[in-house]
Amino acid sequence: MPQSTFGKAFIIISCLLLVVACKKTLLERDVEDLEDEALTGDVAATHTLCYRYSNGLNAELDDKKAFEWCSRASAQQEPKSMTLLADLYYQGRGTEQDYHKAAKLYYFAAQRGVEKAMFMLYHVYHNGFGTAKDESEAKYYLNRAASRNYTPAIELKQQLLINE
Repeated sequence: MPQSTFGKAFIIISCLLLVVACKKTLLERDVEDLEDEALTGDVAATHTLCYRYSNGLNAELDDKKAFEWCSRASAQQEPKSMTLLADLYYQGRGTEQDYHKAAKLYYFAAQRGVEKAMFMLYHVYHNGFGTAKDESEAKYYLNRAASRNYTPAIELKQQLLINE
C-alpha cells in the first residue's frame, strides 16, 4: 500500500511540475493579458508593464505608458517600480524632469532594498539633484549598494578609489 501512495504522490508532483514549467513568465506574456490583470490590481503584472515600457522589452519603448504603469505600481508600494518611476522623473522621460520627486522615490525604494535606487542616491547626493549636495550621504549610498554586490556601484567605487 505505501508504494501505491508513493506512486500517486509522484504522479501529482510530476503534473504540478509540468504545469509550472509550461506557464509563461510575466516577461513572456502578452501585453494585453498583463494590462487586464494589472487593471484588476495585480501588482506583479503592473510592475511588469512598467518595466517593459520603460526598457522596450517585449513591448515598444513608450515613456508615456511607462510613466502610467510605473505610477500605478508605485502607488501599490512596488519598490522596483518606484525606482523605474524615479528614473523617468530623473531623466524627464514621459513627464517633466523633477529631481526632487526622483530623489524621494529613490529614497523610498532604497529603504526597501533596491540596489539601483541606492546607487542613484549616490548621484543625487553627489550632484545635489533634488536635494542638498552631501558627499557623506553620497558615499553612504554608494557603499551600501556596493556591499549588496550591485556591479555598477562596485565599478564606480573602484573608479573613484573610495575607501570604506
